[in-house]
Amino acid sequence: MSPCPPGCCCPRPGFLVLCESLGLRSIPRSVPLSTSALSVARNQLCNVDHLLRPFSGLQELSLSHNLLARFPLGLPPSLESLLLQENRITYITSGALRQLGNLTRLDLEDNRIRAIQPGALEGLSKLQVLTLKGNQLKRLPLNLPSSLTNLDLSANCISALDLPSLSTLVNLQVLKINSNCLRSVPESAFDGLPRLRSVDLTNNLWVCECDILYLYRWLLSGRLKMATDLVCTEPVHLAHRLLLNLSVMAICPRVLKPNERTHRLQASTAEPAAPAFKSSPDKKNNSESSSDGLQQMSKAQSIHKDVSKTCVLLKHYTLETLSYEDCLSLNKTQTVSPSYLTTSPPAEEQRCRDNVTGRYPQINATSAEVTQSLLSTNRDAPLPTPNPRPFTQQDSVVVSLLAVLCVLVALLMLAVLLVLKKVLRSQQRVAPLDGASGG
Repeated sequence: MSPCPPGCCCPRPGFLVLCESLGLRSIPRSVPLSTSALSVARNQLCNVDHLLRPFSGLQELSLSHNLLARFPLGLPPSLESLLLQENRITYITSGALRQLGNLTRLDLEDNRIRAIQPGALEGLSKLQVLTLKGNQLKRLPLNLPSSLTNLDLSANCISALDLPSLSTLVNLQVLKINSNCLRSVPESAFDGLPRLRSVDLTNNLWVCECDILYLYRWLLSGRLKMATDLVCTEPVHLAHRLLLNLSVMAICPRVLKPNERTHRLQASTAEPAAPAFKSSPDKKNNSESSSDGLQQMSKAQSIHKDVSKTCVLLKHYTLETLSYEDCLSLNKTQTVSPSYLTTSPPAEEQRCRDNVTGRYPQINATSAEVTQSLLSTNRDAPLPTPNPRPFTQQDSVVVSLLAVLCVLVALLMLAVLLVLKKVLRSQQRVAPLDGASGG
């Protein structure tokens, strides 16, 4: 039976050796080389480079709670579990883990790691659990192994989720990135992770604006096991409020597309076409049709006012209770113009033109027949009322010109009258003088 080092605990001598909290500054020399699990945690080890290479069968190694300033070199390739939490490691070079292709678990929690060189973890093709909690990382490590199932990046300084770093983690099941500096989650960040089932995103600096709507949708979907108590830090008027307690319009007021909102406003301000009045053979029916037409115009104006009011409400974002799903369907739905804004079919247009010109819509009628029919009609019968058309800007210009012309004609007539009046007065004065001279 292999001896147990002094002060150590050996539940299985030669296989499991625990030399913890002994104030050791180096690996005990009496540790059997056949040991498969060794723990020298809670000591004062500063450097163990190449001291453990002779342990060719070592599978589990704990160097946690020591004074290591860098990642140990020369570790045996047989290692499957390496625990290095609570040391003083500041960076990890690309060659530090080159020979550790059998690692399935690596724990680097509570160190001072500021940087991990690209590709430093790429060769760990069997790594499943990686813990980097409580370090000083500002971004996700590049080239993470695709074999990872659990990744803990909590309590760092990460401010953004890099899509290239996440896209390779096709086997990832648990992601912890809470207590970081995340402000939003990029679109489709989790879409390429088919096995993801748990995400922790609490205690970040969430900016509850339009960029966070992707995360908002994930929280509502319930497809993942996620903490839903995400608290907003910005903007100021939403600070300290839970993300899921907000509506879509409160998070992103411009969720309605500008072109759709413009289309709605244009539809609301468009002048509705006046209803056409049907001609009637007698005055009584004509007055009734005129009354019906006025009622239709009044109804169209009231509808127009309602649509205008609704569009003003949309413009000022008063849809505070609008859910996200409703908002998405609202964006996808094409705006439909009100019924009174639709144009008449070609047949109706032809009928209106016939009414304006005073013609009847018979196709085979000759000019003589039309003349005879017109002469035979009652003279007192009212003429068909033409279909009024919308008043355009061009019409207003014509009306203005006609008004100016009328004013000029009136002034000219007034001037002629004044001249005639003066001529008549002068003739009246001359006439008595002529009579007196003749006497």
